Amino acid sequence: MSVLNFSYAIIKDMDQFQQYVQAAAALMEEAGVEVIARGKFSQTKQGDELMPHIAAVFRYKDLQSLEDFYTSEAYKKIIPLRDAACEMTIQIYDE
Repeated sequence: MSVLNFSYAIIKDMDQFQQYVQAAAALMEEAGVEVIARGKFSQTKQGDELMPHIAAVFRYKDLQSLEDFYTSEAYKKIIPLRDAACEMTIQIYDE
């Protein structure tokens, strides 16, 4: 069963964030990850107001593919860049 990865990033450094996005996008393409949506926060209609952030939704073919991606040595190498660039929340949903 495919899974959806909802990622939310509060940007600390836009230049570093762009570097992270480029590096992660290349790895995702290699892994066959599908980009469903990307967007910049606009407003909250209902619920708690979150700090302005960027959100993205990605589809992995299954949970094991997602786990393989996030535990890969290639992704581990860009985690310090991610953490310097933003505060990221990553949530996984069954589809």
